[in-house]
Amino acid sequence: MDTPTPPPKPAHPLSAEQLAAFERDGVVIVRGLFSPDELEVLRATCDPARDLSELQTEVRDGARTYKVAIWTRLDESLFGKLPRTPRVVRAAEALLGEPVYHWHSKLLRKLPGDGGVGIHQDYATWYEDGCLGPQMLTCTVAIHRNDRANGCVAFVPGSHKLARIHRVRLGETSDTHGPEPARVAEILRRRGQIHGELEPGDALFFHCMTLHASGPNLSATPRSVVHLSYNAVSNQPIPRPGQAHHRYRPLALVADDYLRARDYSAVYEADTFHARETEDDPAAGIFYRQRDQDVDAHG
Repeated sequence: MDTPTPPPKPAHPLSAEQLAAFERDGVVIVRGLFSPDELEVLRATCDPARDLSELQTEVRDGARTYKVAIWTRLDESLFGKLPRTPRVVRAAEALLGEPVYHWHSKLLRKLPGDGGVGIHQDYATWYEDGCLGPQMLTCTVAIHRNDRANGCVAFVPGSHKLARIHRVRLGETSDTHGPEPARVAEILRRRGQIHGELEPGDALFFHCMTLHASGPNLSATPRSVVHLSYNAVSNQPIPRPGQAHHRYRPLALVADDYLRARDYSAVYEADTFHARETEDDPAAGIFYRQRDQDVDAHG
């Protein structure tokens, strides 16, 4: 009996020019990766009138504060299926050049008056989580319009080709640290920065070594995104205490039309998101670190 031929993998949605841009800049924008109707439920979830406080960790970045909900569990809810969207996963694999698995994801709703995020490399902390190399990236999907006024992300083009920048303590709490300021200032002088302004449904893929930041929301409108982060299967982390949620698990893709068909169990389940993190109880330790061994005091 002949062995059935497996179905072909879905093609990735990127052009040769987009692949080249990511290689050059460490960031690429894919316009209209999701349609407006696919985002309808996500927009309702992020409505400014909706209370998300039970899901969100409040992160202090110096004098600024922002709120984020974190998940790694891939259940049958809308949020559990988002990181398994074929067009996102195939694009991530095309950009990294190898198979990936889900690292973690975040829902970030930045309301008017909310603070921004200081400049950083994602790999600075993912290295501490046990990853040996920087074969990692994030896909940011805009739920609302992202522009400079409401605090869109800004990137330093080509900074993914630099080394992992040493971090220093920039405040008194365990979550206020960042790359060495003098080094960052020189990188910005040499390379400048670009702003990732997005329309709803646009996606922005960026390498884990790419320096990036976001400003406060100085507008009257919300800025909401989901960050879907992936690690190469070949880059599975060495074992670390409290990091079971970052271990490799096979990524079972879902049907690409699940958002339009509303084929999910709920928007999110009771245990989809990680528990809120605080200084005294870091929980998963994605923001309030259980350890940051390479951070020095900034003198």
